[in-house]
Amino acid sequence: MSNPSEKTPNPVISSTSSRSVPETVNGSQRLVVQGYSLAKGIGIGNYIASDSFTVGGSQWAIYFYRDGKNPDDNATYVSAFIVLMSEGTDIKAPFELSLVDQSGKGKHKVHSHFDGSLESGPYSLKCRGSMWGFKRFYNRAMLETSDFMKDDCLEINCTVGVVVSAI
Repeated sequence: MSNPSEKTPNPVISSTSSRSVPETVNGSQRLVVQGYSLAKGIGIGNYIASDSFTVGGSQWAIYFYRDGKNPDDNATYVSAFIVLMSEGTDIKAPFELSLVDQSGKGKHKVHSHFDGSLESGPYSLKCRGSMWGFKRFYNRAMLETSDFMKDDCLEINCTVGVVVSAI
């Protein structure tokens, strides 16, 4: 017979768990370029900036390049970008840039990165001055005769989502 005092007690196992749930905090800004034609000849690589706006604790701005950002495109396209204006490291931020249809038809030209899966990941902006966007946002000649222009005015809407984790 075995001695009960010689039995090895079952260890008590304590377990805990936590869960990280990614969440996106969204914010928007509209850049209105009043007197669009006055910016003619601003030059490739030169931009018109929106006021900065805060989303997810970070400062952002819209940069609109009327004559384009890329010299290789020879001012054929306008360019639009979001720019991280504050200090930050590895900020994950899906975004959307839209030309606003000013005819009332609601046919906005939307370039969105909200549609993609978070598994492939939203864009990561590494530091202040990092930017993501579109060098060939829209053909400049087509834009200037489109429903996106009204009374020499152009509107660009930007929505930025900053991915934050809640535990």
